[in-house]
Amino acid sequence: MNIKGNSFYWNSKVSMLTLSAVSTLTPFSVSAHTQAKKSEARPNIILIMVDDLGFSDIAPYGGSDIHTPHLTRLAQEGIRFRQFYNNSISAPTRASLITGQYQHNAGMGFFNVDLGDPNYQGYLNRESLTFGEVLHEAGYTTLISGKWHVGDKDQSQWPSQRGFDRSFGFLGGASRYYDAGENANARFAVELYKDNKPYKLKPGEYLTDKITDNALEFISEASKKKNPFFLYLAFNAPHWPLQALPEDIQKYKGVYHDGWDSLRVKRYENAKAQGVIAPNTQLTSHDGKVRAWNTLQDSEKADYEKRQEVYAAMVDRVDQEIGRVLDKLQEIKQDKNTLIIFISDNGAQGGSDARAWQEK
Repeated sequence: MNIKGNSFYWNSKVSMLTLSAVSTLTPFSVSAHTQAKKSEARPNIILIMVDDLGFSDIAPYGGSDIHTPHLTRLAQEGIRFRQFYNNSISAPTRASLITGQYQHNAGMGFFNVDLGDPNYQGYLNRESLTFGEVLHEAGYTTLISGKWHVGDKDQSQWPSQRGFDRSFGFLGGASRYYDAGENANARFAVELYKDNKPYKLKPGEYLTDKITDNALEFISEASKKKNPFFLYLAFNAPHWPLQALPEDIQKYKGVYHDGWDSLRVKRYENAKAQGVIAPNTQLTSHDGKVRAWNTLQDSEKADYEKRQEVYAAMVDRVDQEIGRVLDKLQEIKQDKNTLIIFISDNGAQGGSDARAWQEK
């Protein structure tokens, strides 16, 4: 389900971060809370945010076509929320999530563009503390890997100046998943930074993997300290451009041959069966802006089918990377003292920008 309600509150004098709306809390959250009461040990916190994920794309919310075993495990063993709210688009949602403020109060009423008004200045203001700043003050090692999108004009707006000890990722709203190579002027060319220094993907490296690689590096480093860590793991997948690894795309060959009309019915029935929506919920009428699948030309069906295969592969890869994070927690013996939250910034992307796809 669209992960909505990205707001929270805190008291920097206490160790627990209280969130008012999350999608998936792992079983670790129960263990962490119990252990904290017994030994006053504070839990590690990992907040995973994905970008432009449709609410029924993953198995815990009705999807059966995309392979997401690790998210399924987190949902089954943790808490799954059914109702929450967001700010509809990326930057304002992230501003509310990161600061706990109404997005206009934080200076991010729109995207990261300065519109000449303090409420629309395009970056987080200093009056709004970030969760990185608050948790750093509370003694956490603070880490971020992935998408920022709440300020990129100068380094004073970057994660390192807003409470994060280690940082990796890109600052804007979108990025290619592979290095642009010789085509340096390609739209949304990869512009990555690691601790404020430019970082280049090697040929063939995939951004979703590298976001996880750096997150795991930061976790390993933080685990050697006595204090807990907070990781903001902000994947840009499955945001366009649609680019995925060939081996992941191959898994979904033929899966979407029957089209979106039959798929929406399957997801609707699954969601009812799983208790995501009430049993008496009626399937919405067909969106007039979306053509019936059986009216498309064969060439159009093939094109849309391909796009969905690539999109599914991108979500699949995110789930694989979450599995790597869970394995790392077990490796460093922190799987019983880590709270994990999984959310999305808004629903699935629509419009012309979502139409372009590219395998690599």
